[in-house]
Amino acid sequence: METHNEIQTELKNFSDLIQPINIEDFAANYWEKQVLHIQRNNPDFFFSLFSIEDLDKVLEYNRPHGSSLKVVKSNQPMNSTVYENQDGSLNLNQLYTAYADGYSILINGIQRFWEPIKMLMESLRNDISHNASANLYLTPENEKAFSPHYDSHDVFALQISGEKHWILYDETHLKTPLLNSYQPTFQREQLTGAREITMRAGDILYMPRGVPHEAYTIDKSSMHITVGIQSVQWIDFITKSLLNLSQKHIELRKALPIGFLNSDNENLLSTDEELDFINILQQVFQKENIAGSLNILGEEFRTKEQPKPDGHFSSLDRLNHIHLESQLSKREGLTSKVTNSASGARISFQGNTIKGPSQIVNTLVFISEQKGIFSVKDIPFLNNENKLKLAKRLVRGGLLKVLN
Repeated sequence: METHNEIQTELKNFSDLIQPINIEDFAANYWEKQVLHIQRNNPDFFFSLFSIEDLDKVLEYNRPHGSSLKVVKSNQPMNSTVYENQDGSLNLNQLYTAYADGYSILINGIQRFWEPIKMLMESLRNDISHNASANLYLTPENEKAFSPHYDSHDVFALQISGEKHWILYDETHLKTPLLNSYQPTFQREQLTGAREITMRAGDILYMPRGVPHEAYTIDKSSMHITVGIQSVQWIDFITKSLLNLSQKHIELRKALPIGFLNSDNENLLSTDEELDFINILQQVFQKENIAGSLNILGEEFRTKEQPKPDGHFSSLDRLNHIHLESQLSKREGLTSKVTNSASGARISFQGNTIKGPSQIVNTLVFISEQKGIFSVKDIPFLNNENKLKLAKRLVRGGLLKVLN
């Protein structure tokens, strides 16, 4: 248990979030190993991120609905027709009443509705190389939303305001479940090793996936944000390694025999086929294949996240007026990576991948490495006509913006 009382006004990255623990200490001693509770004695620590006064604005102006908004009491959700109007707006008075009657308000994917949380999630993703999303929970006093359960993803709970009491149970037989696997609920008598942690405003709690837990309020309401980490597991890496190997080995691309589900399992593979697959599988962790696997994982990681809104429509208005003297730059905050394979060259970035022939790989590398402003005419290894075509394609695809 750590205590920290230094005032923090802005959260920019993962280091800020877990201070005073440093990333190296966290990775070595806590990540997927044990619970961490950081007590800060600073109720305003998360003020720049979100506050209870901001919740009405999110509900009124951003209108989370459907699976994004839940109103729950003792595991039972309220029917959304009670608080959703026909025009898609929310009936705030009905939500106020529900909260006063003991219901918790949940906003799933709160980063989609509040920019400071979105920015922190983007930074956290880049710092830890795993996907992250945030859910918000507002619970009135003397209530709880859910029965004992565990999550199949790692969780950071950020106590925004009030207090919440957590009961954590022994996870010896449930340790590190497969991501997105079945998440059972428990009766308390099924669980052992109960220990209680009280979260106060400014505190943070890290729980590895598989730790059974429940949370409740007593004489104070609670608002907290859970940051769920959707880890890239070794099984994911091995799966991508096989995908990368399939580009070179036709054996992995062939179809299984007709009627294979109706055949004897013992006859599915011939002796020669079995040896072929064993030889191929031995290449999974060879250096050359590891690089290809990481490229696939990296492309999926970059393209899964959308770029932040930055007025890109104004660049699209200039699309048909781009000329050789036009000045371009990468959109702020975008990170890009160029890869080249038998299927051609690719440049991937947040939200998209642009593909082309292998001959333009060095041109894409030039663009990917740009840190500032450059002109269309500066694009190397292409004639003027193709410089213009590529510039327009990368503006249209969302990587570049037009400055004049």
